[in-house]
Amino acid sequence: MGQNLTSHPLSNFGIGEVGQSSHAIYDCLGKGYDAYYDSSQLNYFNPSSYSSLSTGNTLLSLGINSRISNFTQNNESANSTVAMVDHFALGFKMKQRMGLAFGLKPFAKKGYEISESVFTGVDSLKYTYAGKGTVNNLFVGFSYALIQAKKSSFSVGFNAGYLFGTLNNDRMSLLVDNNTFAGGLNRTSIGMKAFQYTLGMSYKQLISKNYSLILAGTVEPAQRYNANYNTSVYTSTNIYSPASYDTLSTSSSTGHIVSKLNYSVGLSQVFMLGVQKRKNKTLHPNIMVTASYSVKNSMSNDFDSLVPTWDSNKGVHFGFGIQYSPETKIYENIASLKALDKLTYRLGGYYDKLPYFQNGIQYIDRGISLGFGIPVLAQQSLSSINLSLTAGQRSTFAAGSLGENYIGINLGIILSPASFERWFRKRKLD
Repeated sequence: MGQNLTSHPLSNFGIGEVGQSSHAIYDCLGKGYDAYYDSSQLNYFNPSSYSSLSTGNTLLSLGINSRISNFTQNNESANSTVAMVDHFALGFKMKQRMGLAFGLKPFAKKGYEISESVFTGVDSLKYTYAGKGTVNNLFVGFSYALIQAKKSSFSVGFNAGYLFGTLNNDRMSLLVDNNTFAGGLNRTSIGMKAFQYTLGMSYKQLISKNYSLILAGTVEPAQRYNANYNTSVYTSTNIYSPASYDTLSTSSSTGHIVSKLNYSVGLSQVFMLGVQKRKNKTLHPNIMVTASYSVKNSMSNDFDSLVPTWDSNKGVHFGFGIQYSPETKIYENIASLKALDKLTYRLGGYYDKLPYFQNGIQYIDRGISLGFGIPVLAQQSLSSINLSLTAGQRSTFAAGSLGENYIGINLGIILSPASFERWFRKRKLD
């Protein structure tokens, strides 16, 4: 439940915000993760990438994300700050063509609280609308390279996950009185326990000595997730003490959360800029340019008639990014490199249509991001620290719309053993 990196009021809808997990590397590339092909990074978004991991190097990926938001609507405004651990994943190459990964990441999340005070003519009442919870995805992934030639490679893979967690929406009324905390509570909850899977593919072609092209994509087929829906109404002399609740009514329903086909595609082009000789050093820089497109269709449910239908539309993502590495042969030339030569620089932007509506107008999420990667060169490991800074807006951009301006600061950590210390090494006795 420590992965609830959202505070947007519209996360109350359905099962909350789905697919909003972020990573410091891919945030800097316009959220383009499909065609990011690097043996020193663990791309758990596209399972076909596992077979490209470096032989003998285990990668442990950790993500810590934070977000500072300012919400506005008409003359009202509010600020929110959240910071959470986003994911944990471990990956390694099993054999020459096979890769394996497993970990924990969020699937859907809620997090909001809205309050208002009303004078009824006799009493003052405070109404609070709040929600929280996370559906986690405990996954294992496998990848196999069907083609692994000198100039081309083609890999396929899958992530199979187990979804579990509970999402709550609360409506609370409280009598504003110094002598009592009497009030009422209506709580609805959705609990999920189900299996989920995602398929991935990636193709890499070395077109020339200085240019390579990567095409990749993922598919999440239509699936039905086991779930239960509960709603209860309570009254209490102390609404902040659950032990004092008196149940007025309760009902439950068992059914499914139904998802349609979702997919994403990505393109990466890598340009080697040739050998650049400088004073006392020689550099081998490259530039990667990425583009991404994805579609996430709306979710529905087949609970009984007591459960309201979810009126939403499909979400569409467009993203682009550019990455510049001053030196691609760091370990060979480490003695002559300056600090700035060792970093990887990233810049990107994105434009997303979200599934939420206000007054019939769909929400837009747009922003730009920048960041860099810092290799940990001690003991010649593949460890690195990746930072990203994102500035964005979410709104319908119509008069009276609920808007969010936000700053995201994300940290991604890749840990790997040193060159002389391999994890999971199979030892033999002579």
